[in-house]
Amino acid sequence: MTGWSTFVRQATVLCMLLAGALGVVLLTVTHQVQGLEEDLVSLRREVATEQQKTHVLQAEFSLLVEPERLRRLASAHLGLVPVEPVQLGTFATLDEVSSLIPSGGATVSAHAPAGRTIPGRGHH
Repeated sequence: MTGWSTFVRQATVLCMLLAGALGVVLLTVTHQVQGLEEDLVSLRREVATEQQKTHVLQAEFSLLVEPERLRRLASAHLGLVPVEPVQLGTFATLDEVSSLIPSGGATVSAHAPAGRTIPGRGHH
């Protein structure tokens, strides 16, 4: 055998080994890609489910915070009344309010001015 045929034989064996190794790598990568595609499909299903849950929660929230419903519930359960202009004050009126506080350390409720009552709560 000549040197040339030995070289061709060695090159052929090397190419076969390289082709086999590349085939194994290709199979491994293909398997990994299929697994990742399955994960992607699963994640897309989860995202769709979560989006549907979010949509339902948004609809429930919209119903729960409807202004008319809140007014109805507040009037039925809290006994709230509209704020009257005499209940509002400014920093300038703080001296007037502080002069109404007894010196014994009692405090005036922030919910109603001195001498006023809140319906259903007695005198504050």
